[in-house]
Amino acid sequence: KSRAMTPVHIDLLLARHGAQPNGLPVAILLADMRRLRQRAVTAPQVETALRDLADKSLVTPLSATLGDRWRITALGHSTLAEEGLA
Repeated sequence: KSRAMTPVHIDLLLARHGAQPNGLPVAILLADMRRLRQRAVTAPQVETALRDLADKSLVTPLSATLGDRWRITALGHSTLAEEGLA
C-alpha cells in the first residue's frame, strides 16, 4: 500500500484525512501542501497524485458546483491508520 506511495501521496492523504467530508478542491489542497512539507509541488503534480490515489481507491473525486473536489475514502483512512499516520 503506502510502500508504493510518494511523500506527495502520503501528504495528500493526510491533508484529506482531517478535511471536511464534502471534499476539498485542488487549489486548496495545493495551498495546504505548499504550506507544509511540499513547498515546490505544482498543481499538475497534485492532480496526478490525486488520480494515482483514486486508482488505488484511497480518494474519490466529487463533482460540486464550485468545481471538482476530492474526498478520502474509508480505505484511505484505514491505510493511514495501518501505517500509524492517523
